[in-house]
Amino acid sequence: MAIHPVTICNIALAHEAPIIAPLNYLAHLLLAENHAASRVGNLLGDFATGRPESLRGSFPDAVLHGIVRHRAIDRFTDSHRITNSLKACIAPGRRRFAGAITDIIHDHFLTRHWADHCDVPLAEFTAACNAALREHSPILPPELRDTLEERIADDWLGRYGSDEGLDHVFKRVSRRHPGFAPVHDAINDLVANREVFEDAFHQFFPDLRQWVRTLGPEADAIF
Repeated sequence: MAIHPVTICNIALAHEAPIIAPLNYLAHLLLAENHAASRVGNLLGDFATGRPESLRGSFPDAVLHGIVRHRAIDRFTDSHRITNSLKACIAPGRRRFAGAITDIIHDHFLTRHWADHCDVPLAEFTAACNAALREHSPILPPELRDTLEERIADDWLGRYGSDEGLDHVFKRVSRRHPGFAPVHDAINDLVANREVFEDAFHQFFPDLRQWVRTLGPEADAIF
């Protein structure tokens, strides 16, 4: 069976208000199983669209299982009480992007408290993830495949830990589409509510990890 790359889709239909796909790449990679295909699938959940059965021609099963796991994690996150409570910390002018902004801020605190959640040093972990993406480059969406080396050089998975790095991420997101412009200054939401966001992360992330453990192996997913 031929494997064909799919097209990235972060934006709603032209007549709808633009939306941003969740962007907590680091969390999804950490929650993936410890092999390259799972990590690639868990990251591509932010890129690939369509029902799992419709993606069989685009991805190997091991990658597809990771995409399914990613989507399950997103549903858990979106419905969690802490996620909903944090919307009030986002400025009204960009509150419709609260989910994506909160995801990015969660990765900020995951980076800062990495040693509490993973025994592998962050730089070593992100290097393994980048290697997995290089290994699977033929099936990556063009926007990711064509910019992968630039992203790696920019430490795209490891730079969330500083305010400067996070500000860079928000500004990069804001340039993707004119409708995303309000995200440009989202660092101000973190600065104004740092303790609230950090406390929320320390409550939410253990809940998420415990829930993921109840799911069993990714290969058991039914689709």
